[in-house]
Amino acid sequence: MPSSSSNMSAYFWDKPDIILFIMIAVLVVDNLWAVYLLIREIIAVHEVEKVPSVISAHLPQELFNKMRTYMIHKSWFTIVNMLLIVVFSGIMELYFGFYPWLWKVATKCSLSKWMQHEACVSIFFVLLLSIYMTLKACPGMLYSKMCLSDLHKRRTQSWTSRIGCEIMETILAIIIMSLIVVSIVFMVLWLEEYTAVGLYVQSLLLTVLLILLVPFLIDPVLGKRVPLENLTLLSELEHLTNVVDFPMHQVHILRVNDPNASSNAFFYGCCCLKRIVIFDTLLLNRGRKDLSTLEPEEVGKGLRDSQLHMILMLCLFHVLFSHGPIYQAVGFEEGLQPIIVGFLIIFGFVMTPYMTLSNFCMLSATRHFEYQADSFAWEMGYSKDLRQALLKLYADNLAFPITDPCYSSWNHTHPSMLDRLNRLEKLQQRRSS
Repeated sequence: MPSSSSNMSAYFWDKPDIILFIMIAVLVVDNLWAVYLLIREIIAVHEVEKVPSVISAHLPQELFNKMRTYMIHKSWFTIVNMLLIVVFSGIMELYFGFYPWLWKVATKCSLSKWMQHEACVSIFFVLLLSIYMTLKACPGMLYSKMCLSDLHKRRTQSWTSRIGCEIMETILAIIIMSLIVVSIVFMVLWLEEYTAVGLYVQSLLLTVLLILLVPFLIDPVLGKRVPLENLTLLSELEHLTNVVDFPMHQVHILRVNDPNASSNAFFYGCCCLKRIVIFDTLLLNRGRKDLSTLEPEEVGKGLRDSQLHMILMLCLFHVLFSHGPIYQAVGFEEGLQPIIVGFLIIFGFVMTPYMTLSNFCMLSATRHFEYQADSFAWEMGYSKDLRQALLKLYADNLAFPITDPCYSSWNHTHPSMLDRLNRLEKLQQRRSS
């Protein structure tokens, strides 16, 4: 005879009402945890009233006070917005069957017979959902624009440029979204129980394709590739790439289009496709010889010379995607399991615990890699240069330096600047001793 535990498991797994309340409970607990972390962050910011001595030369006390007030205000706004827009509206949407209702509306938009195919209905559904999500986010967006004033002076674009950019971004987003939706629907219809394998292969192919197309599609959007005009810096860069055995011809300088872009650099690819892209905002005076081409505020800025997760996620998705009671839990009739809604429900609600924990693990890994990079620079004898670079970048970008360690571990991809400086100091002390 089956045990009582197996009966309880089957009872829970096949009861839509129980699944619905578990989904709501997960939604509430996940966001309350985020609220708790934000409150810790507020307390950490509130307790520090003076500028840390290590950055006092770069951050006046008056500006620190303004940044501190801004951070506290923004954090409380985020908490209120999360509780109302995410938690409350999310509970209402799940409990009152918002997604089945929206699917019916999308079905009614299919005026012609060929539009009644699930791929077309899915496109209508995603478009309607995007409009709803935009309207739902409008109050918070307006409040943040009107009440959370920006602390940094930024060059503004003309209205014609803004409208043109918005139109182009909207058209591009609709095209990309339609292609993704159609590809997902047909992949599930064709592969059926092998959908998870298809998604994994698709992700690998898209990754390789993205690496190949970044120089032709992504870089032109960000800016224009230019030669490095500073010959001294070019010579030092060539020396460093020779030391670490990295191809110099794969190091590119990008003159960014956005005047407000922060100082940045990134690496992508592998094997013969690896590249390093350096924003010109990272270089002193944007790497230019003629300073007359720069805005006054730009002069002096810049520096002087996982696959396991994917497999686990898709395995969980494969187990959950075809389970009918999950669809019935959010209000669909028995037997009706729209593909694109299934992706939304599974990844947006059901898999929240896994996604939250895996995100924590990946953030921990990226911060560990940052510390490894700092240690590598220290081993090569660039500890002093790295310290000066971190302070200079901070002076250019002015991110608030105080953060709660627990909040940072769940939200930040990089260690804070103070943490990196402290780690470098410990490495230097270890060498001295």
